[in-house]
Formats: sequence, structure tokens, C-alpha cells
Amino acid sequence: MPIYEFVATLDRAIDDEDYDELFDSGLDDITPATEQGIGILMVTRSAESLIAAIVSVVEDAREAGFVVTGVKDEDLVSLKTIATRLGRSYESLRLLAIGKRGPGGFPPSLSSDGWSLYSWAAVSKWLNTNNYANLDPASIDHLALVAADHLLQARSLVDAPTFETLAPLTAA
Repeated sequence: MPIYEFVATLDRAIDDEDYDELFDSGLDDITPATEQGIGILMVTRSAESLIAAIVSVVEDAREAGFVVTGVKDEDLVSLKTIATRLGRSYESLRLLAIGKRGPGGFPPSLSSDGWSLYSWAAVSKWLNTNNYANLDPASIDHLALVAADHLLQARSLVDAPTFETLAPLTAA
């Protein structure tokens, strides 16, 4: 079975007395820590898929009395970061982003304040589709990690009944 590594964020800091509870709930393949008041689990889990690994960590954490509020990823990136990853100039990426070059349809910025930040998953998918690059980060696992993070964050923002009423939005 493949091994997946990711970092899960929790709803609260981890205290010394939480370690045994985490281990007893099935989280014996994690390194727990607290960073800036937020509990994190550095996970190395064997599972059938990345989604299965994330779901099992969420369930195990719930059994230990925690709520997983997200999984860390490197999805938010600037045009400068994208250019560096591709070995291209910032200006060439800026022209693609504003539609002055290329086929158009570059993924929109996720922010509008100062620095524009883009979803690396969306941009890498666009780059692959338009033959600008053949990038591994657009793999199913990376896209699944980003989607799982968004769903976990959404779940932590609203109460359970409200979240359940949003479930139809995930239907195809």
C-alpha cells in the first residue's frame, strides 16, 4: 500500500496530556506539534489513496477529541513563484495571466489586495491543458489535497446542519 505524507491542522493546540489520546485513537503514524497556537499533525500514513488517508486521520483525530480543520498544501502562489517553478520570466507569466499572450482563460487570481495569489492546482492544470508545461503537481493527489483542504475549512466555518445543507453543492 502506498504511503502518503501531509500535515493536518487542528482546532486547538496540543497539550502534553493529548499525546496518549492521539496515539490510542490510531494516530501512531503522526508527529504532533503546536505551531503559533495551532495543533498540527505531521502524517505519514499507509492507505489505498490520499483521500482514504486524509479521511482516516480526520476520523482518528475526532476519536481523540480534535477536529481537523484543514490539510496544509502549497496551493496559493504568486506569479513570481509560478515563474520560478517553470523557469520562465515573471513578465511572460504576467502576460499570460492578463490575456495578452496565449489562448486566454488563465485561472483568475484568488485575491485582489496587493499581491495577486493564484491556485497552483488550477494554474498547473491550465498550463498542462494549454501545453505550456507537463507538471506533476497537477496530479490527482495534489488536486485531491487542495479539495480536501477547502472542504475541511468550510466544515470548520459553519455548524454541522448548515454544512449538511451545503452537501448538494458537491454533487456532479
